[in-house]
Amino acid sequence: MLKTQLQTLLKGLAYRCGFSLRKLRGAKRFEVTGDRAGRVRPLLHQVDPYEGFDPTAWPDDASGWGSDSPAFGELIAQVRPRRIIEVGTWKGGSALTMAAGLDEAGIEAEIICVDTWLGALEMWEDLDDPTRHGSLHLRHGYPTLYYTFLANIVRAGHTETITPFPVPSITAAQWCSLHGIKADLIYLDGSHEEEDVYQDLVAWWDLVREGGVLFGDDWSWDGVRMAVQRFAGEQRLSITHRHDKWELRTP
Repeated sequence: MLKTQLQTLLKGLAYRCGFSLRKLRGAKRFEVTGDRAGRVRPLLHQVDPYEGFDPTAWPDDASGWGSDSPAFGELIAQVRPRRIIEVGTWKGGSALTMAAGLDEAGIEAEIICVDTWLGALEMWEDLDDPTRHGSLHLRHGYPTLYYTFLANIVRAGHTETITPFPVPSITAAQWCSLHGIKADLIYLDGSHEEEDVYQDLVAWWDLVREGGVLFGDDWSWDGVRMAVQRFAGEQRLSITHRHDKWELRTP
């Protein structure tokens, strides 16, 4: 009885941390080797997500908020990442800026873009807002923004670098944990609600490689700022700022 109770307690703690013990036993451990054969994409997509996609049917619009910040290029030049994970990618503007930064620095790396492409809370608050709700491009009541993202990546010529991962943030973090996948740069730009941001910080912090950086946007949003301050205080981390981005660095 005591053994069973202890097992139940341990399983409960593991699930709260985002792990499934059943899946962990059979999880494939994977790490990038620095070439295209060691990429994450084959683990996510049996068929290339860009194969047969026609970008001409979708708007040429990679607009976003803070997507052209010089912080991206500076971090890429300093950290020289082999893998970048972006959580909350919208139309792909920031991912395209980072892909261009990798090219400029002569770095061959991959960018994994995590998003549901269904829109954050503020995208659904005003149905008459063309820049937020309108960008979802609803068809039969369902967002089609994902295809705008794909079209932007194809038109920019970065299909080899940028891989979409269309799942919620926590699901993606769990998947990365199960496969032993980490990144040198992790960029958080998803939800702006305090608890959501805090959960993203908890989920992704341990997936930053040693010497890497977890950074994000929207410091002016109360929910983002309070979540980062709360997490940094608990982890005894210093918050630094670079242009319009906040940063947390691994020891």
